Amino acid sequence: MVTDATLTSTPASSAPLSSTPASLEGAIAARRLRHLSEIGLALSAERDIRRLLMMILSASRELTTSDGGTLYIVEKSPGGEKNLFFRASQNDSITVDTSMSFAVSTSSLAGYAAMKGEIMRFDDVYHLDESKDYKFNRKFDDDHGYRTKSVLIVPLKDHNSEVIGVLQLINRKRRREILLRDAETVESEVVPFDDEMLELAETLASQAAVALNNTLLLQEIEELFEALVVAASSAIEDRDPSTSGHSRRVTSLTLALAQAVNETDEGPFREAYFSPAQMKELRYAALLHDFGKIGVRENVLVKSHKIEPARFEAVQNRILALRGQWQNDAARAQLAILRDSTLPDTAKNAAIDAIENETNGRVVQLDTDLKTVTALNDPTMDPLPNDAWEEALRTLERLLQLNYTTPDGDVLPVLQPDEHLALQVRRGTLTQDEFRQIQDHAQMSYEFLKQIPWTTPLEKVPIIARSHHERSDGSGYPQGLTAAEIPTGAKLMAIADVYDALTASDRPYKRAMAPERAIQILGFEAKAGKIDPDALKIFVEKGIWKLAGE
Repeated sequence: MVTDATLTSTPASSAPLSSTPASLEGAIAARRLRHLSEIGLALSAERDIRRLLMMILSASRELTTSDGGTLYIVEKSPGGEKNLFFRASQNDSITVDTSMSFAVSTSSLAGYAAMKGEIMRFDDVYHLDESKDYKFNRKFDDDHGYRTKSVLIVPLKDHNSEVIGVLQLINRKRRREILLRDAETVESEVVPFDDEMLELAETLASQAAVALNNTLLLQEIEELFEALVVAASSAIEDRDPSTSGHSRRVTSLTLALAQAVNETDEGPFREAYFSPAQMKELRYAALLHDFGKIGVRENVLVKSHKIEPARFEAVQNRILALRGQWQNDAARAQLAILRDSTLPDTAKNAAIDAIENETNGRVVQLDTDLKTVTALNDPTMDPLPNDAWEEALRTLERLLQLNYTTPDGDVLPVLQPDEHLALQVRRGTLTQDEFRQIQDHAQMSYEFLKQIPWTTPLEKVPIIARSHHERSDGSGYPQGLTAAEIPTGAKLMAIADVYDALTASDRPYKRAMAPERAIQILGFEAKAGKIDPDALKIFVEKGIWKLAGE
């Protein structure tokens, strides 16, 4: 249905623009048909929503010789109400830079067209039938010193006949090159949108609606997938609160480093370039680089101490129980000596003193050993010098040989073998077996991520995510790749990952390292041939590392 408010007082409303021979009209029609076909192909190929909207506007204005045009998109508010959002505008005669939104209602012509789903055509919007529900808002004209006269409004509908947008064309001109800078020019040059223009606009709007709907659907899918990626990344970090924010920070650092690589014009990276699609691929890989930790046992993933606090308390209690037993045994032995009437007093005193001295010596040693293992179980303790470390190992061996007796009479070791093994870890909290389980997360990330049917622009996400622990000299994991085999994005991510791990302040098993010290360690890694020195140079010189604190 077309709402047509043609004014008979406008001379041009009932006459063609010119008298055209039939053969020329046929040629013009054929050219327009070809043009519409070309436009349709172009619209169907465009995936950027902003460029698509501008393309729709440009094509519509060109076909109808309109001075200006606006595209509105229908969007729902959180409450479910439909609103029209001003998304694109063009005008030959004035500069338009505005944004607005309004309800789908009779308060505006575009809102009415969206509400009713009807094409609307007006020869002069300043002279509307006051009996109608709709009205024209002159605020835009007043604000911009413009005169809107002829208007054509075409709703854009999807395959379910739902209005998804509104195309509004204003001031069809006799001559495209004329600028409408005053009322006189508007009166002489602006003509109504005739049936032919309406048909052209309707045809183009139909093509535009299909393209716009496809693009909006694709955008919704991408937004949904984006939300799923972020949610997956957050879910992994929620398993280990101590690393909360790590994936986000690594992503920020990695993308900033990739952008800096794009901007460099010297060194090995001068020819490197990450396209927008590759930047998105790298972003997803960075967000999901630790996704494989979903397969790591929680007691290993969140292990904050070599022996977890609850169990270490049991170790301490065993040592204290043994201490008490020694003292009780000594007291009983001393009492037995006192009761022995065959011994002279001097012998009794000597024996009691000997027991006292021996027991005190053993207790003092045990107390010292308890302090040693307590310190060993503190993950933030600075690494011991070699001599002190050797002495600590001897302490562990000594405790391993000790037994205590439970109240039930069971004789049990003070230090169990797995506890002994855990306390022998010199750095961090993980035993070799537990560390291998953590290392497995890189391969598990790949195994999980490769099950996702990634589109072609994102197909390397699993490979990049898997490779962030690879090292240029082949010493990394899980595949032991060398420099030439490691994806460039993974080389950048490796630097970001190590830097954040060193400087993060939320790890209970270590102190946060100063940025300068972390950069120094990265420098050592580069000199040792483990990380890319040229990427590290950009990371440092461009101040990328500073983003970790933001």
